[in-house]
Amino acid sequence: MMYDRVDIHQYLFDASEVGEWEGEEELAAENINRIYHHLFSVIDESIELDLFEQMIDAVWPYWQYQPGLLEVDDELVVHFVTFLIEEFEVNSEE
Repeated sequence: MMYDRVDIHQYLFDASEVGEWEGEEELAAENINRIYHHLFSVIDESIELDLFEQMIDAVWPYWQYQPGLLEVDDELVVHFVTFLIEEFEVNSEE
């Protein structure tokens, strides 16, 4: 698992770090962290660390101003992570 190669805790958010979410900061932090955890759990361990860090760094900017972050469910987490992996695999081959 990627948890052995990269410390996920340096990427996780708490409610004080996500900005204003109209009183839903805890939920926003929880949901963004779910996305990070899922990415860490499914990514191929043979991935270059630099590429993986680029993927991680792309998560928050995508969700930072998306109201849908408060409505993230397991299906959306899986869908987003799959999309992210596919996007970076395509971009890394160009």
